[in-house]
Amino acid sequence: MNDTAFKELRIPLRHLTLAAKAWGNPADPPILAVHGWLDNAGSFDRLAPLLDGHYLVAVDLAGHGRSDHRPAGTWYPFADYLDDIGKLIKRFGWPSVDLLGHSLGAALVSTYAAICPQQVRRLLLIEGLGPLTQSADKTLDQLRKSHAARDSFTSDGLRVFANLDEAIAARCHSGNLSGQAARSIVERGVKAVAGNPGGSGIDSTWQVPGTTLTGLDIRSGDGAACLDTRQASAGLSWSSDPQLTVPSSTRLTEDQLADVLAAIVAPTCLILAEPNAPYMPPAMVENRIALLGEIEVVRMTGTHHLHLEEPQPVATALREFLQRHSS
Repeated sequence: MNDTAFKELRIPLRHLTLAAKAWGNPADPPILAVHGWLDNAGSFDRLAPLLDGHYLVAVDLAGHGRSDHRPAGTWYPFADYLDDIGKLIKRFGWPSVDLLGHSLGAALVSTYAAICPQQVRRLLLIEGLGPLTQSADKTLDQLRKSHAARDSFTSDGLRVFANLDEAIAARCHSGNLSGQAARSIVERGVKAVAGNPGGSGIDSTWQVPGTTLTGLDIRSGDGAACLDTRQASAGLSWSSDPQLTVPSSTRLTEDQLADVLAAIVAPTCLILAEPNAPYMPPAMVENRIALLGEIEVVRMTGTHHLHLEEPQPVATALREFLQRHSS
């Protein structure tokens, strides 16, 4: 690829429509890229153009970016994302695919590779191998915390920003990101507020004249996507579903997860930032790595979003891995 040109995709599934960005030639081997929690497909803006010879589709997970939210009264359990990944692969008609994931995305694609090993050619993980876990004696506490959060949930009081720069500054502060890295995510992760900036009315005014996948037919678009500037002066708010912040009701234990990860057969590349993230203690990560039969681990100095902050060394590691496992 080696350029930043991409197309916007709208991918209708049975129950909702997902948005995505696609780089490269659809005739090339596919990579499905999955972002982290409260990020979106913009997370791969700087990495995707560096992965030559592949058709890379970076999806906005349900409730993120420009994808549909799940229906009111439903939530975002981990397993439902796995269903969405499976439906995406079928929608594109890929007999097998390389899966690339960052953080939550890495947890999802590594789990999917265990569930459906015949569909996954190679596994590319950045800052994640399996989901968050919890000891069995915390099960009731987790259920209570999730139940209380669901019971008290309200979507009122969404934060409103005067302009894009203010939203970028907020994301830099909360996510330990540089301005350039935050911009890639924020530009895709806000929407215009209708009416008074102090009010709660939100108008989803994204104009996305991109490609729609209907069966196996693709209607070409120009890839442009922007906020409706008629509404932008009223302020901006996050486009992600506030329900994403409600904690999960259950988590696997490490023993349960071990049963899952041991089923991964795809050659795997795991890229880890140093120093490690607090929720990825080295001993736990090493135990998980030992469960995989064919895995290469690359450690790089950087932050959790190292693929967005310093994409070149990450791309080099992934390209070299893909070349070694090209047969």
